[in-house]
Amino acid sequence: MTTYDVVVDATNGGVGAYDFAVSIADPSVTSISDVAVNGDPADQTTDISIANDGSSADVRATLADQLRAASTDGTAHEEFEKLVAKAFSKLGCTADWIEGGGDTDVEIRPPKHVVVEVKARGNGRINSLEVTNVDKHRRQRGADHAIVVAPGFVPKVIDNAETTDLTTLAVDDLVELLDRRDRYAVPPEETLALLTRSGAFQDDRLDLLDESIQDRVDAGETLLAVIRALERADGAVETAEDVRWIVVGMEDSDDVPSIKEVRSALQLLAHPSIGVVTQDEDGYRVTTNYENGVQLVRSLGDVVQSPAEEGDS
Repeated sequence: MTTYDVVVDATNGGVGAYDFAVSIADPSVTSISDVAVNGDPADQTTDISIANDGSSADVRATLADQLRAASTDGTAHEEFEKLVAKAFSKLGCTADWIEGGGDTDVEIRPPKHVVVEVKARGNGRINSLEVTNVDKHRRQRGADHAIVVAPGFVPKVIDNAETTDLTTLAVDDLVELLDRRDRYAVPPEETLALLTRSGAFQDDRLDLLDESIQDRVDAGETLLAVIRALERADGAVETAEDVRWIVVGMEDSDDVPSIKEVRSALQLLAHPSIGVVTQDEDGYRVTTNYENGVQLVRSLGDVVQSPAEEGDS
């Protein structure tokens, strides 16, 4: 029997979830007989399906499912703590699981020094919280703030959090943060700025995060609109204001970028790392077509590397 590994390289914070399929071109020659998953995902959150003829296998395990399952499993306290540490790592933080009792459960250092208390409850909610004990663990670690993660909280616990230097975070809201990090690469500094406000992390804070994300999405739309405008001009456009007027003529809605936003977009697009726009004495002009321009903008994530990545290359 031959064993093959499915490996993911260069992940940030490890692999929190996977959903993949493996198939064999000719099942008459060989077949898939078994699949083993690493990372110790819980059985109830792992779905492995092998075709009857052994020609293919589908494997799925998500961090969100694991978090939800462990949070209401009274026998999985340690597993839940490790999953929460992994979740904060996926959010871009440096998070360490603290083994043993009499201490906090997860410690976050960069970008802020925070301790995380992790509480699994079979009934799905925290009915009371020993705030003094949480604060003791925070002071032991010299942290600036404490977060309590649980499947849910009764109203009186949420009210008490408002008057203390801690934040309550339900698992479903943690999953929402993971989703936004995965889809929009939300910086950990922005996430922790909301998480380190005393009180309950609820929809109002998610709304603030969504507003910030929408601003970034709008800025991306401005980049694309500027590329389209310069392509339509078919030559140099003298000023940023002229570029904006072309955008105004192209857009159907009244929600058009300001002159400041267009100028910032032109500066970014003209940066050597992108090079979609050039500027000379005649004005601005696009260096490629719209499709290639979009690809060049998207490639910026591959061009900019962290010091660790540069050292590995």
